[in-house]
Amino acid sequence: MVFLLPILGGCQDNDETPVFQAEGYLIGHHPCVRDATVMTSKGEGKGYLVATIGAKSDTLMLFGVPTDLFAIPQEWHNSLSYFFPEAGRGMFKMSFSYQKSQESIGLQFPCNAFLPLYHLLRYADPEYIVLKAEKIN
Repeated sequence: MVFLLPILGGCQDNDETPVFQAEGYLIGHHPCVRDATVMTSKGEGKGYLVATIGAKSDTLMLFGVPTDLFAIPQEWHNSLSYFFPEAGRGMFKMSFSYQKSQESIGLQFPCNAFLPLYHLLRYADPEYIVLKAEKIN
């Protein structure tokens, strides 16, 4: 019994959510959230659809982007598409650290979107939360 105590004491449940680093650019927003500032477990910020750059490129629904990081034209949030205009998609680049969200941020907003949301679902689940973000050129 004495020998089992150190072994059992050494086993810990590690539920820490992994943190990832990436660079990417904004390509759109969540049609239900649009330009709203949202609260996450890590703070407040904007929610954007982000295309990552690099060997493992991906598209992420990212919440908590600092509100003062980018000045997105308001008409981009008011359009019928959740994607930004093609010409503007590479304009807003950032490096950021993030982790998978344990929250359902997008579902907290009533959705008046005219678009079929099933197109967005491939990007909206899972959601991710920004831990730190910096604008890059």
